[in-house]
Parts: sequence; C-alpha cells; structure tokens
Amino acid sequence: MSDDFQSPSRVNRFDKKRKSTKAITFLLIAGGILILVLIGFFLFGGGNEDNSANETDTQESVPSEEEEGAVSEEEQNTEENQDGPSDGAEQPESNQNDQENTVDDGEEDTEQEAEKETVDSSGDNNVKEAYTADWKPVGTDQQEPHQTTFEEGTKDWEEMMEAIELATDLPSSNRIVWWVERGSADQQVVATVSDSDETETYRTYLTWVENEGWKPTKVEVLNENDQKYRFQQ
Repeated sequence: MSDDFQSPSRVNRFDKKRKSTKAITFLLIAGGILILVLIGFFLFGGGNEDNSANETDTQESVPSEEEEGAVSEEEQNTEENQDGPSDGAEQPESNQNDQENTVDDGEEDTEQEAEKETVDSSGDNNVKEAYTADWKPVGTDQQEPHQTTFEEGTKDWEEMMEAIELATDLPSSNRIVWWVERGSADQQVVATVSDSDETETYRTYLTWVENEGWKPTKVEVLNENDQKYRFQQ
C-alpha cells in the first residue's frame, strides 16, 4: 500500500484536530481581548470612579475655613457655657465698662449718702431736718478780692447756683430760686430754693473760699416755703 494514500479514519482525525486547534485559538484570542477590555476598564473607567469617590469623600470630610471657624466658635461657646468663665478670662470691653460704671455710680452714691451728717436745726420750728457733708468748693474763674453779686446772669450768680445744685441735687431744670440773701458773715449767702413741683424746699448756706469758689456748708429741709410770701399779692 502507498504511503501517500491516507485512510478515511486518519483524515477525520486530522480534520477534528485542526478544528480543535482553531477553536482553542479563537477562545484564546477572545479571552485575551476580554482580559484587555477588563484591564482597560479597571485602569481608566474604574480609576475615574475611584478618584471621583475619593474626591467626593475628601470634599465631604474636609471642612472649609468658614466651617472650621464656626465649629471652633460653637465648641468654644459650648465649653464656656458648661464650665463657666475662668478666673483669667477677659470679658467684652463694653460689658466691663458697663459694670465699672455701675460700680462707680453705686460707690459714689454710697459715699455721698455716707458723707451726709445730720446737724442741729438751731431751734427753728420750720426746719424739718438739717444736714451737712464734706462738700468741696465748685471752683471759680473770678479774681480776688471777691465781690458777692446777687444779679442773675453774672458769673458769681452762676457759681452760686452750681453750689446750690451740689448741695440739694436740684438741677436748673427742676429748681425754683425763691430768695438769695447775705449770710451772718462776710462772703456768706443763704439761698431758699425748691423743686419745680414745690414738694421740697431747701435753705442752703454757702461760704466763699478764696480762689476756689462757693462751697455749701449746710442744708435745711423746710416744712414750708418761708420766702414764697414775697411773690404773693
């Protein structure tokens, strides 16, 4: 039998082997393409998603400067409310000024009240009470020797009114000056004044202090205005 002659069984086996080889080759190529596609997807598509996710997480987790400031301030306020102000903590300047002014006003009022001292009314039945205090002269621009003047509008008169206000706490807007006359000694005057409603009447004694001005020396609270008759017809 010739070697060139091939039996049908050998031909069939060769065809099957060739078909199997082609199938394997196709599957390898298809598998390789699929692997390349998956690698490209993970490298490019998946990487972008991961980066976007990371960026989103970063943006959400990292607060802005304004948020940081707000959070810090809120935490600080919360801690202060819980713990209370520390001994060394500074208070706002406006609050400190208000508290200092309040304390100063209270101390001044207390000192003013403490300085007043009840004195003898000298047997005058019209005097309800009399008091004195450690008043200071109101100051003056007048030259020495001083001349007492009872004319309204003059410098001497205005300084007398300042001394009366110091002793009685009656400002010009709530004061009626009924009578001003010379006192028992030189450079002394006695002024009778009342509030605008005439509910309180005061007899105020003033003394001139050289180069320092008029100084209140005593105040008498009167039961009745004993100078009002001068203006009644």
